[in-house]
Amino acid sequence: MMVRAGIDGRGINRLGLQFVRHNAANETVPCRLANEHAECSDIATRSAPYGTRFIEQGDELLMVL
Repeated sequence: MMVRAGIDGRGINRLGLQFVRHNAANETVPCRLANEHAECSDIATRSAPYGTRFIEQGDELLMVL
């Protein structure tokens, strides 16, 4: 998983997760979020007890801050 964070003078204002996989040449490549529904569901389920919520935006899973 790759994390993209936006930071301003007050701290983190954006946190996005993008799934990655390795291809046949062992290169790390970004994945389409549409192909990762089981993983998204698992992350949401495991994060829910902490009050963490996510929304899908493009190929990123954004944490609701």
